[in-house]
Amino acid sequence: MLKCENISFDIDGHNLFSNINLNLKNQKDLLITGPSGIGKTTLLSILCGLQKPTNGNIIYNDIDLYNLAEYEVDNFRGKNLGIVFQNFNLINSFTVKQNIEIAANAIGTKSSDQYFNLLDRVGLADKSHIKVANLSIGEKQRLAVARAFVGEPQWIFCDEPTSSLDDKNANIIANIIKEESSRCRASLVLITHDSRIQTLINFSKILRLGEES
Repeated sequence: MLKCENISFDIDGHNLFSNINLNLKNQKDLLITGPSGIGKTTLLSILCGLQKPTNGNIIYNDIDLYNLAEYEVDNFRGKNLGIVFQNFNLINSFTVKQNIEIAANAIGTKSSDQYFNLLDRVGLADKSHIKVANLSIGEKQRLAVARAFVGEPQWIFCDEPTSSLDDKNANIIANIIKEESSRCRASLVLITHDSRIQTLINFSKILRLGEES
């Protein structure tokens, strides 16, 4: 279970959000939505151990994330969390396969069969030798999603995975995320202001930032 207890975040003396509390059971899905600038990406970073909250606790099962040493947070994230970043965070000068291999090597997963199967499921198996710089936006997003599922993490976090895509590619990405999360038995936390995503994925819970009490 993922628990957020009284999470708040201040930046430059300004409170971005406060008193965020939620419980997300394993294998359940959470949609976090709200207008641009409300702090969705910051909250994602806090949930993933990338940015410490001003106050509050993030607890995964019995692990209090921010009571760990920094290297322990990094190890926990690498082994248990998969992240789809809004700007992809891919290495453009490397090939599709090399980007997957880097993610796999970082967590000690080295099965070449897994690479091929994962790329095949997202429709990129025939482009494994192509440099990321030569991919379309939709293909880059598919690769970013595939990379997040290397190692079959227990929790998946997606930051605006469909906002820059047309309806066809948004549908493809949403289905891939949904299918891979189910296959890994992972909990999904998806952050977006794209209203299409609610019709594409049936979320167990919705948190609307800016409306919390």
